[in-house]
Amino acid sequence: MRFFVAAGLLAGLAKPFAVEAKPHVVLLSGEKLYDSAVTLPKYAEALEKKFGFRCTTLTRVEKNEFANLDALGQADLVIFYMRRMTLPADQLGQVKRYIESGKPVIGLRTASHAIQNWLEMDKLVLGGNYQGHHKNELLGNASVVTGAKGHPVLNGVGSEFKMGGSLYKNTPLAKEAKSLLTGRVEGHPAEPVAWTHSYKGNRTFYSSLGHKDDFANPQFVKLLDNAVAWCLDKSAKPGASPAELAEKYGIEEGKPFRIGVGLFEKMWKADNLTLLDVRTTPEYKAGHIPGTKWIDWFSPKFADEVAKLDKDKVYLVYCAGGVRSARACKKMSKMGFKYTVDLAPGFNGWKTAGKAIEK
Repeated sequence: MRFFVAAGLLAGLAKPFAVEAKPHVVLLSGEKLYDSAVTLPKYAEALEKKFGFRCTTLTRVEKNEFANLDALGQADLVIFYMRRMTLPADQLGQVKRYIESGKPVIGLRTASHAIQNWLEMDKLVLGGNYQGHHKNELLGNASVVTGAKGHPVLNGVGSEFKMGGSLYKNTPLAKEAKSLLTGRVEGHPAEPVAWTHSYKGNRTFYSSLGHKDDFANPQFVKLLDNAVAWCLDKSAKPGASPAELAEKYGIEEGKPFRIGVGLFEKMWKADNLTLLDVRTTPEYKAGHIPGTKWIDWFSPKFADEVAKLDKDKVYLVYCAGGVRSARACKKMSKMGFKYTVDLAPGFNGWKTAGKAIEK
């Protein structure tokens, strides 16, 4: 996907140009039955690591409210995993504005009855027809629908696998919905458990799977990976490993790699590497490279925050002029980070070169 940014000044005029940015996936956890507050953040980390996507997980702070949903304004895909929330008017408005924009949607399990003051979302957006579920003790299997074989969401997914939770009743689906998986439990007819739909021309995927035991099942994880890629219209193929990238660019393990703007930009765009801005709050807010993680080098908690990152990944680090980023890379290497790349001329050099920025 593309978005436009102002870059470079010529005769006092900003010239817009398009750049590729990492897809931003927002995951909403708003239920207590299936531990989505645990499974969604872990899944988000896996998405970032495997595919280079940028992920934001929001967990409700009250029964019917998130701290804020501002991230929806910058989302390329939203994964809904909420249950019977009566959202405040402003937050409901943010959800509706995102969906009405025609951007893709994924709903998991209780998303079929996610918002009490907008129950129409189930049929209108997801293409479902939630009517309760069978008894919890009736566990069955999910099976690929014969006519759906070959759909990108089913690539690499087994023809049949065990469901982690109870079977939801969703028959009949919306006419436009395309069933991909059905589930069956003893003594009852099959029910659809995964399908695609479209609203406002978008790509929608829903599955009544999503129990915490499903997230431990590689078949379900593969299904969800494929659904994310399909919704974003991308191929769900992991990129090169950190070690392969290090070999490609000549990065030595444990030794900061200092480079210029051109190669820094190439590594960011071509390989979806993680950007890390170590400047202060005012500097970051005044402008930064799109999709950047931010940890202030001068913060007393710098080491604690950096320690939360995956030490095996490749990080593209920058500050204003290259001094703090060099120190940050050196410190990270001592902390056990394998591959750190330092932008020598810093963000100032990046801006002077007319490269992409956002605020």
